Amino acid sequence: MPPSIARATLRYGINYSHSEAIDQNRGDADKKKLSTDGNDNGRARDFESSPTRGFRTASGVAHRLQASRSVLSLAIGDDCVFAGLQGGNIVAWSLETYESITSVPAHQESVLGLHLSQDGELLFSSGGDSTVNVWCTRTLEQLHSIESHHDPGDIFTTVYSSNLGTVYCGGQNTSIQWCDLQQVDISHSLTRNTNKPHKFFDSTGPGDTGPKSKNCHNGEEHHRGQKLYFRKDQHKLFAHNGYVYCMRLIKGLIECNGREVLLTGSGDGTVKLWELGHDPGVAPKEIFTLQNKDESVLSITNDGPFLYCGLSGGAINIWNLESRQIIKTIPNHTGDVWAIDIVKGYILSGDSDGIVKKFNSRFEEIGSWTAHDGRMLTSTSGNVKDRRIFATGGNDNTVALWDVTDEKADSQQIPAISNDEMVNVLARFVAFKTISGRSDFAGECNQGATFLRRHCNYLGAQTQLLGTGQRRNPIVFAKFPSNAATTKGKSILFYGHYDVVGAEASHPKWNTDPFSLTSLNGYLYGRGVSDNKGPSLAALYAAAELYQQKQLACNVVFLIEGEEESGSQGFAQAIRENKGLIGPVDWILLANSYWLDDHIPCLTYGLRGVIHANIVVSSHQPDLHSGIDGSSLLDEPLKDLTILLATIVGPKGAIRLPAFHDPVLPLTRAEKSRYDAIAEALLPHHPEIENFDSFTESLMHRWREPSLTIHCIDIPGCKNSITTISRKAKASLSIRIVPNQEADKIAEEFISYVQAQFTDLGSQNTLTVEITGKADPWLGDPNNELFKTLSGAVTSAWSTQGKSSLNHRYSVPVTLQARHRPGLSESDSTDSMSQFGRTLASSSSFKNPTASHQRITTSSTLVESSVPPTTPEHTPAACESEIQISQIHAPRKKDHHDLHSAVAAKPKARLDLHKTFKPIYIREGGSIPTIRLLEKEFGAPAAHLPCGQASDNAHLDNERLRIQNLYNSREIFKEMFLSI
Repeated sequence: MPPSIARATLRYGINYSHSEAIDQNRGDADKKKLSTDGNDNGRARDFESSPTRGFRTASGVAHRLQASRSVLSLAIGDDCVFAGLQGGNIVAWSLETYESITSVPAHQESVLGLHLSQDGELLFSSGGDSTVNVWCTRTLEQLHSIESHHDPGDIFTTVYSSNLGTVYCGGQNTSIQWCDLQQVDISHSLTRNTNKPHKFFDSTGPGDTGPKSKNCHNGEEHHRGQKLYFRKDQHKLFAHNGYVYCMRLIKGLIECNGREVLLTGSGDGTVKLWELGHDPGVAPKEIFTLQNKDESVLSITNDGPFLYCGLSGGAINIWNLESRQIIKTIPNHTGDVWAIDIVKGYILSGDSDGIVKKFNSRFEEIGSWTAHDGRMLTSTSGNVKDRRIFATGGNDNTVALWDVTDEKADSQQIPAISNDEMVNVLARFVAFKTISGRSDFAGECNQGATFLRRHCNYLGAQTQLLGTGQRRNPIVFAKFPSNAATTKGKSILFYGHYDVVGAEASHPKWNTDPFSLTSLNGYLYGRGVSDNKGPSLAALYAAAELYQQKQLACNVVFLIEGEEESGSQGFAQAIRENKGLIGPVDWILLANSYWLDDHIPCLTYGLRGVIHANIVVSSHQPDLHSGIDGSSLLDEPLKDLTILLATIVGPKGAIRLPAFHDPVLPLTRAEKSRYDAIAEALLPHHPEIENFDSFTESLMHRWREPSLTIHCIDIPGCKNSITTISRKAKASLSIRIVPNQEADKIAEEFISYVQAQFTDLGSQNTLTVEITGKADPWLGDPNNELFKTLSGAVTSAWSTQGKSSLNHRYSVPVTLQARHRPGLSESDSTDSMSQFGRTLASSSSFKNPTASHQRITTSSTLVESSVPPTTPEHTPAACESEIQISQIHAPRKKDHHDLHSAVAAKPKARLDLHKTFKPIYIREGGSIPTIRLLEKEFGAPAAHLPCGQASDNAHLDNERLRIQNLYNSREIFKEMFLSI
């Protein structure tokens, strides 16, 4: 009985099955929600609808999960999605964070089918090894392994009747098998070797020379549960004349008296309906057969009495099971329909070309999109905490997830404020190219500001756009007034920004379109997602949620500017002009930075200030030639600039401005203890950092000591020649200053000092010193009420996240992913001497014996070499350092240099996640011009909550934000607005 489709294709076929029919709901009210806009590639018609890309539909952002092999089967549990992979593994991802939870070896060959019991407690898997395994969904502990007395070949599909306690499966040998999970007293004569030889790969070679492959050595590992068998009397041979690809249990058919019946679809083109016996020895009895011509039935689903069959060749047949007639044939697909599902009356079907199509209750196609870059092999849907999730899997090694939940609104149109809705809005927000540093994006900047304002208004805020001057982007003002039964009369001002730095979609370093939000393995990728659109939306949705619930205990004012990446031009004036509108402020909150590494949450209480300057030396002469005009009599601009720079900064970065370091505050004991606490928390994750004291010293130099950096030297006349004496030379530099140093005063002293040094040169050239930007340093009080409340909110959010992981007791798969950094590249020179393409002489300096050989720790050190957690209790916040965090205020009993040896010697234990922990308090070396300005203008203290991880790549290619960080940041803001 040859199959209707080649084995190579069908081996990785779909199994979609549910033990209960989906409620019938055929209304078209959700059409707008679910349908894909035909103008996805263009600008939206209004500001409430921003651009979208191919990976999105109107139903929301597609979260994409990366697997190691082709995804052949799927099942959605209470809070996670399970995927069966080619090769035999089952992988689980969280539907809260979209991060991998576990991966277990389930079968000796590919996992072709997955099925969940009606109560969600049991997961059934079937594979190419002719076995069915039963798993506990909470632990992924194997409970049963079911083998057959016969050889059914590949088992493509499995379903489980909770009423009968019986599992049914269909496979390659056209049979249906069933097994009562309560069977006992298994006959020893049926016992089969779990290391059974493969029927092809373990066959003898030509001339019976021996097996082609070794016996499987991991059979026992794959079959750890109770051994059960499909007995001879539990095997209906030749149930079909082709492979049995799909099964489904349904109830409610009138002629079956509402009893549970079995539907099976096969490569012979038929769907059969079977009456189930109530005794394990009674075989299913065929009730009737539906013939779908000669096309193989690859997938089935139902909506009440209506059966939907996905066929080879691309058609979908819709049957009325009560009249046994075809209602409609939908021929829209071009590839084999391996996946089909019904969601709220809409048909969602996927084909072997990776295309998902959407049909309404009139069977009209209302949308389609590419779900996979390859063959789509499986799909499923399920309800997860009031969310309807649609999932697809393909041979591009990914799982794609869509939230297709109805937007339920009452007569007053209450806004949707779920986390998924927040991510959908973030996708629309990221699509606006709000690049403030380029004038050609001024239109999109203003469109982005208008979109944000209108969305704030939709969420219930009082809104206004505040002008910042001609050709500058406006500030979005939004206010949620307190509305709780008991209010404290306080006001919190949240500062953020919607502008971003540039990014080119064609840039080879970007793996995705930077302005099309992409969700992959629990991370959101896109320009501005971490800096600062994501954190700003998290704060907005936190305030909106409390406001909607009438629990907002304080006034929350948002100032989201559009010029932060360009020096916050016009911001100060706009704030002063609108102080009456903004009103009194008691606390200032911002979220515009990142953790020190990828594991431990932080609170920032200090920033350095900055002075940006240009030093320009120019000559009245034109560009000259060094061979014709070069002499000691000529004052060359580049020579003067080089000498001048040497008078400003010396070896080891010594800044030579008179009395420059005098205002720097001394290190206090309390501050030193905070640095020690940081090292104690971080170093267990970073074994490459060997010295405790040098690490803390590097932090202090980067955070609480001033520095001077020469960023570039620009010589216009020498860009295309190495023999030109340029008439102009410019150096761009920055001076990072610390608390107690004043930016205005340092700038004036810098200008005076450089001019004095230039005068001493006696040069005929002209000096120009330009101050291009200034920001005062900021130092908060980590002991004030604002920081204490924020610390408690961080602890609560991340502790709750840690405890929630106790719902699962899976072993965590650890995947170390190297971070690729570009190498050095050479550029061609057009100077005539360089055309020889060789170096005539070269000399390198010898190692200085007096120089320190200690590796300098930088921010990239904590990003590149971070050791991930290895047990399920290690949340991304606490991880292995929870013990160190809990000891922040405890005296150290060991020498710092023994820290790593002590950690290495101590065996890793499962940490008690019910212990609370505190975030680490940090300062940063960067600068935010507005934070000190806001403190001065409103006389209110500020606090800084870093939302992202060190690896977020802000301002770089592949900028990202972990979904869990986004969600937890929202919870932290919510706690702040509720408690402060």
